Amino acid sequence: MSYDVCDTRVYAGFINHDHSKEATLMIQGWVLIALCSAMGDALRDLSAKCVLTKENSLLFTWLIFALPLPAIYAADYLCGVPRPAPGFYGALLIALPLEILAQILYMQALRLSPLSIVAPLLALSPVFMLAVPFLLIGERISLLAGTGVLLIASGAYVLNAGTVKKGFLEPFRALLRERGAVYMCLVALLFSFTATLSKKAIMLSSPLHYMAVYWTGIVVGMIPLLFFTYRGNWPKTLRNGAVRKALFPALIFVVAVFAAAYAMSITKVTYVTTIKRLSILFSILLAGMILKEESISERLAGGALMITGFALIVLFG
Repeated sequence: MSYDVCDTRVYAGFINHDHSKEATLMIQGWVLIALCSAMGDALRDLSAKCVLTKENSLLFTWLIFALPLPAIYAADYLCGVPRPAPGFYGALLIALPLEILAQILYMQALRLSPLSIVAPLLALSPVFMLAVPFLLIGERISLLAGTGVLLIASGAYVLNAGTVKKGFLEPFRALLRERGAVYMCLVALLFSFTATLSKKAIMLSSPLHYMAVYWTGIVVGMIPLLFFTYRGNWPKTLRNGAVRKALFPALIFVVAVFAAAYAMSITKVTYVTTIKRLSILFSILLAGMILKEESISERLAGGALMITGFALIVLFG
């Protein structure tokens, strides 16, 4: 199913023969828009990686969601605020604590470990989405989805393939020694739950209204954590330029989200999600070019395997 930016459905059947050329251009356009969203995700993570510190990471996480809210409110208002169907707020209330924890761990992962290691691990989310029903109710996994799981596992192994001379399982052990990598695996697990709940909420309202309510919940929900963490240290924290440092990542974040929402309005959500996951390769390339991280070739190979596995699960799982 695809979602309009302002509504929950797109009725492609109303495109007649006279508009076939425009429809073709639209189909081609969503790929470019989704790629822009993927690049935006990679640039946001790169810019966050460059400015995150132990002292500002929680405030930075909060600002990433707080600063774009006025633009999201305006867009939601201009598109017409819908009346959410029953179950909308219930889904968000369940998802919000998990989302807040996931976003905090996400920024900690970026701060603690190489970007080229942690970014690919987001591809684990669909693996967890398959594993939970398989373990709980014995739901069967299709051959293509199973192949996707194997490709993701192989890609995770290849990320640290250079350490294999120390032992066959050393690439996996090297991942476990990276605290940021462990955090990102937890993020992928949490996202596997929040993605399902968010999809339900979007179907009961609209993508923009979902964003407006959900991001407000994240911002409000994190305020007690901020006051507890920075009690007595606000002047020092703010003097370090946390707000200024968060402006660019927040801007990139909201542009990437709007681009993805628009792309989803003209094609299937699964297609856009698959293209967006190319942010893994963009992140690895940027980590090599800007941050001068090592072993980029093997991490590109690992990232490519993980994206391929991700695509198989999302499209055919």
